[in-house]
Amino acid sequence: MSGKKGEKKLYYHGLKEQKKLNVSRLKYLSILLSVIGVAVLLVAAQSAQAPLVRVSDVYGNYLMNYAVVRINGTVVTVPYVSQTGGKLGLTFTVDDGTGQIDVRVYSPLADEMIRKGLVPFPGDEVTAEVQLRVRETYTYSMLQYLDGLNFRSKLYSDNPPIVKSLNANMSGSYVAVEGIVTEFSNVSSGYLMTVDTGDSLVSVLVPRVLLVFNNLSVKVGDTLYAPGIVYLYKGTSPEIVVRNITRLSVTPIEEAPVVPIGEAPNYPGMVMAVEGTLAGITYENGRYVLTLTDGEDYLDALVPRDILPNLNPFNASSESTVRVAGRMGDDGRLVAAYLEVAKPMKMEFKPIGTLTLDMRGSIAAVRGNIEEVDRIGSNLKLVIDDGTGRLDVFIPSAALAELSNETMAQLKVGLGVEVAGYLEEYRGKLEVVVYTGGGIKALGEPLPPEEIELPKVTAARLADYEGQLVDFAGSIEGVTYANGTYYLTVDGVKASLPREALLNLNPLEVGTGSQVTVRGLVAGENLVKGENLTVEVPIAPIPLKPDEVTPEMEGQLVAVVGKVTDVANLSGNLKIVVGNLPVFVPRSTANELAYVPAKGDLVQIGGYVEIYRDEPEVVLFNPASIEKIEQAGPVEGTVSDLKTAMEPLLLTVTWDSIAYQKPDYALTFHDSTGSATLLAERSLLPNPLKAGTGSTLRVIADPLSGRITALNVTNARPSPLVRTGSVDLSMKGKTITVNGTVSSLFTLGSNLKLTVDDGSGGIAVFIPGGANLSVEKGQSVTLAGYVDEYDGEAEVIVYDLDAVVAAEKPSGGTAGIGEVKVSELSAATGRVNLTVTWDGLSYEDGYVMKVHDDTGSAELSVSRDVLPDLREAGTGSTLRITYNADSGEVVSITVVEAVPAEELRTGDVTLNLLGTTVVVEGTVVDVYTGSTFVKLTIDDGSGELVVFIPKSVAGDLTFSEGQTVRIAGYVAEYKGTVEVIPYRSDCIEVR
Repeated sequence: MSGKKGEKKLYYHGLKEQKKLNVSRLKYLSILLSVIGVAVLLVAAQSAQAPLVRVSDVYGNYLMNYAVVRINGTVVTVPYVSQTGGKLGLTFTVDDGTGQIDVRVYSPLADEMIRKGLVPFPGDEVTAEVQLRVRETYTYSMLQYLDGLNFRSKLYSDNPPIVKSLNANMSGSYVAVEGIVTEFSNVSSGYLMTVDTGDSLVSVLVPRVLLVFNNLSVKVGDTLYAPGIVYLYKGTSPEIVVRNITRLSVTPIEEAPVVPIGEAPNYPGMVMAVEGTLAGITYENGRYVLTLTDGEDYLDALVPRDILPNLNPFNASSESTVRVAGRMGDDGRLVAAYLEVAKPMKMEFKPIGTLTLDMRGSIAAVRGNIEEVDRIGSNLKLVIDDGTGRLDVFIPSAALAELSNETMAQLKVGLGVEVAGYLEEYRGKLEVVVYTGGGIKALGEPLPPEEIELPKVTAARLADYEGQLVDFAGSIEGVTYANGTYYLTVDGVKASLPREALLNLNPLEVGTGSQVTVRGLVAGENLVKGENLTVEVPIAPIPLKPDEVTPEMEGQLVAVVGKVTDVANLSGNLKIVVGNLPVFVPRSTANELAYVPAKGDLVQIGGYVEIYRDEPEVVLFNPASIEKIEQAGPVEGTVSDLKTAMEPLLLTVTWDSIAYQKPDYALTFHDSTGSATLLAERSLLPNPLKAGTGSTLRVIADPLSGRITALNVTNARPSPLVRTGSVDLSMKGKTITVNGTVSSLFTLGSNLKLTVDDGSGGIAVFIPGGANLSVEKGQSVTLAGYVDEYDGEAEVIVYDLDAVVAAEKPSGGTAGIGEVKVSELSAATGRVNLTVTWDGLSYEDGYVMKVHDDTGSAELSVSRDVLPDLREAGTGSTLRITYNADSGEVVSITVVEAVPAEELRTGDVTLNLLGTTVVVEGTVVDVYTGSTFVKLTIDDGSGELVVFIPKSVAGDLTFSEGQTVRIAGYVAEYKGTVEVIPYRSDCIEVR
C-alpha cells in the first residue's frame, strides 16, 4: 500500500504516465558526434596558421618546447653560416620588440635558401613560422620549410648613395662605399675589409653566406665598390654588410693608371701607379719610405712592411726601376698598397770597406763572417767582417720571424753570411737593415779568404775615392790623344790609358755609349790614371758615309764605310782617303795592319774623329778596325740582318707607318724577325689610295746609308676609309682614306691646306705641292695620306697628288647636301640627308640598316664604325643620316632622339625580335671558338641564349664558362636559332 503511495508522488495530479525511453541508444549517438567533432577540429587545424607569438612569451617557456609558432620581427644579426660534415647550417636573429630569438636553418633547406637568395639580412622585416626548442638557458627556433619565411620588407636599393664615412646614426640604412682596401682578413663571419675612402676608414664585411657558392678575389690595394647595410657590430661599431655579391665591384690595384712622377702630387686622393728608379729607403712610424725618381723629379711612397718584401734586395739594386701603386696623399706622398720591380738591375756584393755614409738609403749586398750576435728586444743584431771592414746588420723582428729554424741555427759567430738591405745610419755608424727574411742567407761555414774586390764607382762619386784604386764604370763619350798618351772620355771624366789597354777597344764593334770599366788610380774628380780597360756592354756604331762625318763629331768614335779613293805613305804613317774623308793611321798602328787597302776597295774603318786643318779626319788606332767589304748585288735577307749587313738587302716586309724626315720619308716596317725604319724618296712611295700601311712591300735596303733604294708593292692593302670626325692622334703614322666635302681651302706657297668634313666633323688635310690641284670649296673629294700631328691636333698629309680624287661639281650650282625623304632616295644623286626612324639591323655581306619615315621604308648599307652605340641609341631611335646615293652607303649618323636598346632576359629573346637591338646579361654556360668568331651560350635563369661575336669585335677578350657577361647587340637568326650579335667591342662587358 505504501509502495503505491510512493509511485503516485512521482506524477502531478491530472498527468498521464509517459512512455519509457531506451537510453542505451544514446551512447552510439554520442560516439558519432565525437568522431564528427574531431574530424572538424582536424580540418580546421590543418587550414589554420600557427599562432603568432611574442618572443618574451615563449623564451624559456618549457610548455612551448616543440611548438610551431609564428614570429614577427626585424633581423638584427648578420647571417652566420656553418659547415659540419659537409652539411650547411644557417643562423640569423629576429627581434620582435619584446626579445630576440635565433632562427636556425639546416641542410638541405639552407642550401636552397642560399642558392635562391632568400637569406635574411639585418634590417629585413620577416615573419617566420618555426618550431621552438626550449633549453635550460637558451631558446631557439628552427625553420622547417622555405614558405615558412616571408619578407615583409627588405633593406636594399638598386642605386644606394655613396658615403665617405659611417656613424652609428646610419644604422639600418642601405649605402655604398668606394675606396682602397687597406686591410683584409678572412674571419669566421666572412671577408672583413677596411676601405679607405679618402676621408676615413670604413669597415666592409662580405658575409660567409655569400661566399658558399661564389668566388671573390680581393686583396689589399684593390679599389672596392661595396653596397650594403649599415650594421652596428657589437652594437657600437658601424660597418657595411654586403647582401648581394653581384653588386660588388673590384678593380685590381695592378690596373691603376701610371702617372708621371712629376705630376703625381697634383692628384691628391687619386688611385695611381708611378714608375721610377729607386733613389732611397728609410723608415718612418711603422712604414717604409721609398723615394723614386725619373731623373728629374722625386716622389716618396709610404710602403707597409707586408709588401716591401716584393723588393728582394738580392735581386734588385738601387738602380732598379720600381712600380708602386696606391692612393696619393694630401701631403704629396703616395700611400702605397702594391709594389713590384718593373726592371731589376743586378745586385753586386760590395766590399764593406767601400761603404760610406753618403750611401744611406741605397740597397746594398755584402758578405762576411759573423763576429757578434746580439738580441735587442725582439730584434737581432749581427756584426760581420769581410776583411775590408766591419758592418752592423740590423734584422727587425718582422724579418726575423720569417727566418727558418735552420737559418737561425746557422747565425753563429765564426760562420759566413750574406745579407742585403738598405743602408742606414745609427749613432753615427753605418748599418744595413735587412727588411725581409729573404735578405739574409746563412752559409753554414766560414767564408774563405778572397781577393778584395775594388769598389766600382761612377763619375759622380770619384771625388770620394781620390788616391784610391777603383773600377771606374761608365759610358764612352770619345777618344783623344795628347803628349803621347791616349785619353778615353767616360761620362765626362778623362781616363788616361796605355796604347796596349786601348787596343781592347775596336771601334767597329764598340762605339759611343758603350759601357766600359777602367781600372785605375783616382787622380781627381775629372781624371783617372787607367791601367786596364774592359768593355762591359758594347754598342756597335752605326756605319756612316764619308760625307756624314762632321767637325762637330770631334773626339767621337765612328765607323765609316766607303770606297778608297787614295792611299799614301807619309814617313811610315798611312793616309787613306775614303770617299773624300781622310783617315790617318799612326806608324805604330800601320806597322801592325794585316790588310792595307788599295784604291777602289770598299772598306769599313773605325776610329776617332780629329780636326786637321779645320777639317775632320778619322784616326785609326786599332789595326783590327779596318776591313775590306766584298761588293755584291742585293741579297735576300730579313729585317734583323740590317744590323750587321754591309751589302744591300732584298726584303719582304709589312709596312707599319710613315713620317716625314726632310727631305725624305721615314718608313717603318717589319717582318717575323723584327722591325726597322729606313728613309725613302717621295718618288718611291706607292699611292696610298691603292696601297697604304699594312701592305706587303718588296724593298731594296742599303744598311750602310739607312735608305730604301727601290720599292715594289706585292700585296696591296688600300688605306681604310675613316670618318673625318674619327681621325685622331692614335692613328699617327698610319695611312687612311677620307671622303667628304671641302669646307675650307687655302694655299701656303706651293702647298694646299683643306678642311674635309663628311658630316661627322672636320679634319685638316695638308697636301705638299698641291697648290695647283683643281679643288674648290664645297666640292666632294676622296683623298688618302698618313695621319700626323700639327699644333697638337691630327691632320692628314697627302704625299701623292694622285691620291686626291675630286668629284665633279653638280650642275646647277654649288655642291651642297640636300634633305630628302625615303621615297625620294631612288632618284637621288650625290650626298643627301635623311631624318628617319631606325627599325632594324642585319648583316648581308655588310651591315644593313632598316629605316623609315612618313613616306616609306628603306634598307641602307652601312659601315660598322658608323653605327651608334646601341646602349645609348638603338632601334626606335630617330637618326639623321648622311647618305651617298651614288655608292649606296651611309656616310655618317647623328642621333636626333635616342632610344636605348631594351634590356631583356635571355629567355625572352625570340625570333619575333629579329633586327631589334637588345641588351642581355647572363652566365656563360658554353664557349665555342671558331676561326673567325666566338660563340657563347649564356643564361640568366630564364633560358639559354646564343651570342655570336666576330673576332674582329671580340679583340683581345677571352671567355670561359662561369663568367658573367653583358652584351649589347642586335637579334639575328642562324638555322632557326635566335642569336644576339654585338658589333662594338665596348658593348661586351666581362665580369
